[in-house]
Amino acid sequence: MMSTMHTAARMTTREFLALPEPPAMLRFELLDGELVTHNGPAARHQMALVRLIVTFDAWCGAAPDRGRVLPDLAVEPSTDTVFLPDLQWWSAGRGPSADDGLPWPVGDIAIEIASPSTARFDAIVKTDRYLQAGAQEVWLVDPQRPGARIVRADVAGPPAELGPDDALTSPLLPGFALPLARLSD
Repeated sequence: MMSTMHTAARMTTREFLALPEPPAMLRFELLDGELVTHNGPAARHQMALVRLIVTFDAWCGAAPDRGRVLPDLAVEPSTDTVFLPDLQWWSAGRGPSADDGLPWPVGDIAIEIASPSTARFDAIVKTDRYLQAGAQEVWLVDPQRPGARIVRADVAGPPAELGPDDALTSPLLPGFALPLARLSD
């Protein structure tokens, strides 16, 4: 379940980042100054996230200058908005360093893994904000089907719809391929 927690006054990014960690089964994000809460991820979500991280990490490490991939880091796609993408990839030289403070810039690829409580929010609100903030691609991955919707900033028209027989690939990631069927194993 996702909800917006109304506060007496709108929060700034700085105030949001100063909040204590939420309880283990909740996640907090900030949308236009309002606190958004939703349930933490379930096992299927986390298994898909692990597959994505392992595949990305292997691809990044296989050759120099393949950038950086990191999960669950706060990014500020617009003023008074802070999201926690499930995973992001930054091209070489663009990604944050280990010493950079929060919030970080939106990655070249922002990835959200579908959960029943957040799927609409991810597909409608977050996708637009990521693209406006400079993401070149947004991947909306659904390990339940399995499938994915790929939205590319440089492609007009509807997003690419992938099914269980397809693989996640990108012109930004030469040689990267992750069969979607592997996300529901």
